[in-house]
Amino acid sequence: MAVNANKEKNKSRIQTRPILSLLIGLTLFTVILLIALSEAGKSGKSGVKKNSKSPGNQESYENIEDNNINDKNTTAVVLETDKDARVIRLYDIDKKEELSLSYTRGTSFLDKYGQFISIDRVEKGLIVDVSYQAPKNKLTNLEFSENAWEYVGVNNMTIYPEEKAIKIAKVNYRFENPFVIDQDKFVTLEDLAIQDELTVRGIDETIWSVKVTKGHGTVRIKDYEAFLGGSITVGFEAVSQVTDNMVITVREGNYNLTIENGEYSGTKNITVNRNEETIVSVGDLGPEPVKYGKTTFEIIPLGADLFIDNELMTYASPIELAYGEHNIEVSLGGYASYRGKLLVDYSSKKIQISLPELESRDNVSVQEWDYSIDSGEEDSIHIEYNDWDNEQHDEEDTADQIDSLGNDTDYDDDPIVDSDRLIYIQKPSGASVYLNGEFKGVSPGSFKKVIGSHVITFIKKGYETKSYTIDIADDGLDTYISLPDLEPSR
Repeated sequence: MAVNANKEKNKSRIQTRPILSLLIGLTLFTVILLIALSEAGKSGKSGVKKNSKSPGNQESYENIEDNNINDKNTTAVVLETDKDARVIRLYDIDKKEELSLSYTRGTSFLDKYGQFISIDRVEKGLIVDVSYQAPKNKLTNLEFSENAWEYVGVNNMTIYPEEKAIKIAKVNYRFENPFVIDQDKFVTLEDLAIQDELTVRGIDETIWSVKVTKGHGTVRIKDYEAFLGGSITVGFEAVSQVTDNMVITVREGNYNLTIENGEYSGTKNITVNRNEETIVSVGDLGPEPVKYGKTTFEIIPLGADLFIDNELMTYASPIELAYGEHNIEVSLGGYASYRGKLLVDYSSKKIQISLPELESRDNVSVQEWDYSIDSGEEDSIHIEYNDWDNEQHDEEDTADQIDSLGNDTDYDDDPIVDSDRLIYIQKPSGASVYLNGEFKGVSPGSFKKVIGSHVITFIKKGYETKSYTIDIADDGLDTYISLPDLEPSR
């Protein structure tokens, strides 16, 4: 029994060993296989990359490589940016020709500091360095050129077209075909004015672009007659003399316009817009315009002399007189003379003066007609002088008003009377006239000429009483007295 047990035990040992060995072997084989497969996989990936240039993958490879290749570089002037079409139009400075390039979201736009900017910062007239793909005219990179210079606020530029030279301050530059931009439009150098403020860009000694940052307009003066020969100033632009139809070129902006001519001067604030004409009236800065009226004289008898403001006038045609009061005198040998005041206050007036013969002792007759252009109406004024020496007067109850009139006035107690001459009271009209306190009548009227110094008083109901001292000369002529109208009582 013991022998049999040992035999079974030995049999069991013999069967277990081969199985363990087999398992260990299989494990080692598996590890080796996995390592081999891993190395084979790495080798396979490397093979795919090398074979990516095969005909089937050629387009994909070219697209990837194409995005990283720039075959052209140049320096150019920006002419236009079309954001809708995503195209930039340039002028190639090296080739002296225009160039249009498309751009994408992958295109780099850089300022002079190398910082990324938007397409909106790329303005006309900029000088830039560009990189692009020539076959496709595709822009890959645009940067403000480091070789370009820029002068801002230039206002002292002088152009010499024949020499193709431009002087800025004391430095001379040359130009070939500069691009001049005014309000986003291209203009010529001839369109610039000395008043313009500019931004100038170039490379080395050559100017390639000029941009107008502040342009110019013109100022035309009207209603300037009162200032002819005077001076005018618009801002800092001074014109030494005001002339007919003058037009002044001024930089755009807001200015004070000052105009003067001796006794007259004035200032207005004006705004000058670019490329526009500003019309300024200066009539309200000078004297008030003088108004004139035409007066027609009908004098009887014909041939009498007419003096207006002591000047002998011909009256066959209407006489143009300034508005206001004028002294007139009409005389002819053998006839009574007339002296009086003519008030020109209508655009057209007619006055008829009839001189009586001296022997007739009749009064001078004066009649006026006024015409108003505005209303078209005609007013007739007839001046008929009352002969107070030959009339019975009903003296008004005004004794209380004239008790003190003339009491302190030094006039002749025994005046000389010239019976051949008369004193005519013309104005104020409708007033009671007192000479040295003696009631003479209601004006207008006349009485015998009294030589010497007298007090004449005018009284009218509802008006202020006025007194004047008059001196009547012994000159052998009739005397005409015309004084201001009375003021209403307050």
